[in-house]
Amino acid sequence: MTAARWRAALAVLAVVAGALAVLTNLTLFPLYSLNRDDSVYVAMARLLETGAVTLPADHDAFRPWASAVVGDRIVLKYTPPWPAVIAAGDLLTGSPRAALAVSAAAAAVLVALLAAEVLRDRAVALTAGALFALSPVVVVQSGTFLPYLPALALGLGAAVLLLSGARLGSTPRLVAGGAVAGVAAFARPFDALLTVAPFALAVLLAGERGGLSRPGLVLRAAAGAVPVLALTLVYNAAVVGGPFRLPFTVTGPQDTFGFGDRGVFPQYTVHFTAADGATGMLANLLATPGWVAGGVVLVALAVLGLVRTRGAARWAVAALAVVVPVGYLPFWGPWAISAQWEGLELFGPFYWLPVVVPLVVFGAAGLVRLARWRRPLAVVAGVAMVGLTALAVPGPVSGNREVTEQYRAVQRVVEDAGLGDALLFLPERGDLGFESDTPFLQNEPSLQQPVLYAEQRGAADLALAARFPDRAPYRLSQDDDDPPVVEPLRVDAGPQVTLRLRLAVPAGAPSAVAYLRVGDRTYEQPLDPSGEVSWTVAAPGAAADPGTVVLDDDGVLAVGLAVRAPGDDGPGDRWERRVAHRTVDGGARVELLRPGQAWARTDGGGWVPDATGSPVEELGP
Repeated sequence: MTAARWRAALAVLAVVAGALAVLTNLTLFPLYSLNRDDSVYVAMARLLETGAVTLPADHDAFRPWASAVVGDRIVLKYTPPWPAVIAAGDLLTGSPRAALAVSAAAAAVLVALLAAEVLRDRAVALTAGALFALSPVVVVQSGTFLPYLPALALGLGAAVLLLSGARLGSTPRLVAGGAVAGVAAFARPFDALLTVAPFALAVLLAGERGGLSRPGLVLRAAAGAVPVLALTLVYNAAVVGGPFRLPFTVTGPQDTFGFGDRGVFPQYTVHFTAADGATGMLANLLATPGWVAGGVVLVALAVLGLVRTRGAARWAVAALAVVVPVGYLPFWGPWAISAQWEGLELFGPFYWLPVVVPLVVFGAAGLVRLARWRRPLAVVAGVAMVGLTALAVPGPVSGNREVTEQYRAVQRVVEDAGLGDALLFLPERGDLGFESDTPFLQNEPSLQQPVLYAEQRGAADLALAARFPDRAPYRLSQDDDDPPVVEPLRVDAGPQVTLRLRLAVPAGAPSAVAYLRVGDRTYEQPLDPSGEVSWTVAAPGAAADPGTVVLDDDGVLAVGLAVRAPGDDGPGDRWERRVAHRTVDGGARVELLRPGQAWARTDGGGWVPDATGSPVEELGP
């Protein structure tokens, strides 16, 4: 294959991979994915476009998830390299999707370049690039703003530059390889270590080093890597207060390697054991063939290709299939995507994305060798590969589309509400962002937009509403069975405030009682036939009437209905409204944010949101 045809083929490969990424995003992830991390990378890209890398601490209620307050700033968990690419694509083209195309195109072309460098066969290299670009796990990842594909592209770029630089004795390539490896470490340090280390070792052990000594190779690569690593240390010191403290740790020390209680935030952890690590590794291992182009046929061809190829560098490629799974064994993520949520089902073994590289490189070598040896067998293998890949696609497509439809349902409700200058409280944001159905409702860093999206935080919501007096407050209420509801809110204030409610007792209920709960205090009263009941609450410094409940602290009170059988001293079925409250003016007045959020606990289950059809209705003043 001539050099011109080789470059043209690589260009076609880049265009196909980039187009697939954009198409996948438009069809499967237009409102982000079930892995809400992708919205955080876009949020950081928008922050970078303003020239900043952190937010003021007073933006805390509006911050993206996977971030935390450090000193007087909000620091995002993730680092700038990939968000910077997203920001650049947005500034140059008007759409952040340009970054998806660049990432996918770069990764596919670099797989081809790596195969060409290791195997010295351009036909095999192009086949490897095509198999990579068409692998379901790559296509799905390329359509999200998650960092795994761009991180792999950086690792592959470093590998190609280091291998070719050592072979040719090229100082520019070695320096560039070190720089790219440094950027990869800045973006995702552990992934960079696992991906680049086998190739760095191969370069050091290689007999052919372009006339350079081993110290010469190291010095040239270090000349590129050290400035980037120094920049990384400066960034760490600036944003988190120490050069060797990673931004990844701002949400807590439990999101790390090793066994024990693991999670992004300390309050949402699971106990991760060595057995869980092994279980996660096995689950990802078994799932991998179904997420690569050609399925188990590709795996078989990869074995053939590895056996039939020569050259020491092939072992660096092959090592990825071992180093990455073993390296991730003590990390809770691969286990969590198989046992805690549908990550493996919808996104594939994305922590193991580098494992796809040896499968497609040696799979391509095996397929091309088979075609040159027995063309009919290669045709049969190719048909089987296409069939297996086609069978693997419908599940992830339908699953991710279902998630998008859930997001669209929420989006339609918010749009139909016709909010103007508004403050919309969202129950599952901030630390609960991994559960949110609204990752697409994002705040600009400047907070200059018609609707601000705030995390619901109880009594703190009243202070936030007071901070934005010209914005009408609303709440997005959701439950598991009904469409979400946008509720207009109001602030009732005074030395004392009366809450009037209408309680609809379910038909056939043996007995019912109204209650008010404040902290560890509970007050009850029987229902009259009308079902109407009232409670009066007062500020601690106010002159309270007899029977008034004094609110000593800021917090959330509950007014509701309990239904239980005679003689049953258990909680029974309960429906309630939870009302945020705070005292102001030195304790002379109380404020309540109404109506309260509806919750229900029935059939012996736990508390769940009850957005529609609640039997507890708050009446006007």
